[in-house]
Amino acid sequence: MNSVVEDISATKKRITIEASAIEIEGEIQKSLNEVKDRTRIPGFRQGKAPMSLIEKRFRKDVENNVLEKLIPQYYKDALKAAELTPLLPPVMEAQDYKTKGALKMVCTVEVRPKVDDLVYIGLPINEIDIEVTDDEVQTHLTRLSMSKAIYAPAADRPVDRDDLVVLDYTGNAGAGEGETKKDQFIKIGSEAFPDSFYAAIIGKNKGDTVEAEAVFPADHLNSQYSGKTVNFQIAIKDIKALQTPPMDDEFAKDVGFDTLEDLRNHIRKTLAEMKKDKAVKAEKGDMIRKLSDKYTFDLPETALKQEIDTIVSQAKTLDAYKDTPEEEIRAKFNDDAIRSVKIMVLLDIIGEKENVQATEDDLRERLVSMAYASSMSPEALLQYYNTQEGALESLRYSVFREKVVDVIYSKAVATKKEASE
Repeated sequence: MNSVVEDISATKKRITIEASAIEIEGEIQKSLNEVKDRTRIPGFRQGKAPMSLIEKRFRKDVENNVLEKLIPQYYKDALKAAELTPLLPPVMEAQDYKTKGALKMVCTVEVRPKVDDLVYIGLPINEIDIEVTDDEVQTHLTRLSMSKAIYAPAADRPVDRDDLVVLDYTGNAGAGEGETKKDQFIKIGSEAFPDSFYAAIIGKNKGDTVEAEAVFPADHLNSQYSGKTVNFQIAIKDIKALQTPPMDDEFAKDVGFDTLEDLRNHIRKTLAEMKKDKAVKAEKGDMIRKLSDKYTFDLPETALKQEIDTIVSQAKTLDAYKDTPEEEIRAKFNDDAIRSVKIMVLLDIIGEKENVQATEDDLRERLVSMAYASSMSPEALLQYYNTQEGALESLRYSVFREKVVDVIYSKAVATKKEASE
């Protein structure tokens, strides 16, 4: 087999592959002999049928099978000889083969550009300092106590926002008497009623009777009154206030810790880990952006077009861009698409140099993590990915890229520190 590579551009090549009739026919005859050895034809013992009969019955299928095996191998050998890395499957321009003749095929393929003098070891990163303040710990502790809060009868005081009140009310929206609702539990300030309804109740006491006029928008969730102006007669029967447990050792024990100080320390550690994860992601992102900005090289046209098409498609699902002309979206995000493709090329090159692999264990671990986050079983999530064409390989590539970034980050050097926001 001989191959010739023609430069269409720095990232697009035309490959011409030729194999002699002797070479092709040799492979076909080898396969025909294998068929002959394992085939039993009436009137002949197994493996003893004449080759002429074998050829007559099986040659066309054997030819097809041999070419299906040889063509990908020839293509792979041609890429290896020319030291090319394809980014997309080849596009066949011509293929010529006649029985007992030579094979010639011509295809075009987009290849990964070469990046000269690529340096990714010892990249500078701006290490972000993290700090967890006492106020942040207290805020988290307060949220935790709110999860344990209960509504209890309020002391002798008027209704306030966020109280839970028990009401009897009648709503009239025109002629006739409205329906009376008894013993309704309503949180003051919720979206069940307009603000004017609550304004009439706030400041009143248990046992009071009040009137309120409320205008309900046409799309209000309370469909009984939506689009209407309703006059309410309201009787306040009970007031319940939200009470949070005291923040003490007993509260800490209720959530699984020996003392309140242990709980505070756990919250501080958890917040520190969250901030550290966020900081590391920011450092990695900044590091990779700076790496891509250092190098200029030709980008593969099809890969760039696919990236821009994906960005446009995603943007059109957002309200901010649903009425924006496509060309404006393309222009706005063109630089983002270019950077994304540059990063893809650089990470592929570095991943190859570092022999990074996204293993089956890596993929399984990612699926388990994603399944846990989405309250699905890993098996169900895997089944979903298997039904979506290319989805599993896309996930594998995402894992690969993250592992490459981790390798680069592990070889980086912190240059200075900045306080986190």
